[in-house]
Amino acid sequence: MGISAAISNAYSGLTSVSRMAETVSNNISNAMNENYARRSVVTDSRVLAGTGMGVNVTSIDRAMDALATSSRRARGASYGHANTLSTATARLAESLGVPGDAGALGTQMLAFENALRGAADNPASAPKREQVLSAAGGLTQSLKNISTQTMAVRMEADAQIANQVRTVNVALKKIEAVNTEIRLRQGSGNVAALEDVRKKLIDEVSRIIPIKQISRQGGVVALYSEGGAALIDGGANELGFTATPTITPDMTLASGALSGLTLNGRPMSIGTGSGQLEGGTLAAAFNVRDVLTPEFNARIDAVARDLVERFQSPSTDPSLAPGDAGLFTDNGAAFVPANELALAQRLEINAAVDPAQGGDLWRLRDGINAVAQGPAGDDTQLRRMVDAMDARRTPSAATGLINLSSASELAEGVSALVAAQAARAEDTTAYNSGQFDILRQSELAVTGVDTDYEMQQLLIIEQAYAANARVISTADKLMQTILEI
Repeated sequence: MGISAAISNAYSGLTSVSRMAETVSNNISNAMNENYARRSVVTDSRVLAGTGMGVNVTSIDRAMDALATSSRRARGASYGHANTLSTATARLAESLGVPGDAGALGTQMLAFENALRGAADNPASAPKREQVLSAAGGLTQSLKNISTQTMAVRMEADAQIANQVRTVNVALKKIEAVNTEIRLRQGSGNVAALEDVRKKLIDEVSRIIPIKQISRQGGVVALYSEGGAALIDGGANELGFTATPTITPDMTLASGALSGLTLNGRPMSIGTGSGQLEGGTLAAAFNVRDVLTPEFNARIDAVARDLVERFQSPSTDPSLAPGDAGLFTDNGAAFVPANELALAQRLEINAAVDPAQGGDLWRLRDGINAVAQGPAGDDTQLRRMVDAMDARRTPSAATGLINLSSASELAEGVSALVAAQAARAEDTTAYNSGQFDILRQSELAVTGVDTDYEMQQLLIIEQAYAANARVISTADKLMQTILEI
């Protein structure tokens, strides 16, 4: 090998190891960045006229494991879906409270029942009747608050949908731009940094909508939902949704009062488990808005209806004629079964028994529509009211209960049912969270940076640099010796 060939070989070696040192340095500096994939320099022999002339840096490879990434994304979407449902269910369960705790619906129902018993034991006592009125007011307000909180959860879900749709649309447009940049640079430059950016954007989308990533020519990728809907294949498709700031119980997707989801203007079924975009946080938010909260609200309305009907019956209060309002009213009027929706929000105490509304407390003892006060010691009407609370009735199918229940048992049964639902949702979330962490660590084991390994590489690079530098130094001395001769 001639001196010039040796210098050429050594110079190419110095260039290569310099690039390797730069790459290792970048790896170490991004060791804590999960969106960064480890880089490695790929070299190839440089041959000229059959003679080795050193090495060329052919590419900077980016560590990747398509299967690990795909599995992690799928589990991440499942975790996000479960967590969204769990959070909403926990809030609904919290609004009901734990039976036995102060402020819980079951506790309020039992407090009203006990107040009735106390008044029946001492019918002449005005303070006892005041306790009944106070307990009835507390129970009414509790049902209203639960319904109001349910609507708050529903409106928050609608706002989350709008935010997630906006996030997906922005991410898809950025992915389209990155795809174009990668295609233009393919074969003429390092695209690893662009691929990192694209991976982060795809991760954002995959948490919201589970996706399948498909490689296309030129380093471009296409994204389809797990259900087969095209999100980006060439150009980015666009999701459409209109937020509804204020939602009432009667507003539904079917009635047109709430916005559905579109993809390039085409309506998409989502949130029911059978659409093309199911499985991520977007589908979970639709489920909360259109399935979970309406079902919960129907349970609360069923409890309110049960309470109203127990006291609106003439068998409970003979002073009432058919169609008259009882102790609990539908916004001051008698309850009509066809108007059960949102009853909990409209629940009011009959003004006839409330002195603050011009009524008389004695009507609790003698009957809502009694013409005059009866004997002070007559507990007949109050006992009827206690019996009405104790009566075991067939619960509405909306409650999810099947056993005959008293008023207190119904409230506690619904509370226990929702609490169990919240516990199951929490268990599902915990399972998916654990699986997601395992899969993320498996992916990072391949794509992440091992600083110990990188430091070992630096030592090897240092030795290679020193060796190539020594060759150039020796060649320089040889040249000087030749020139001196």
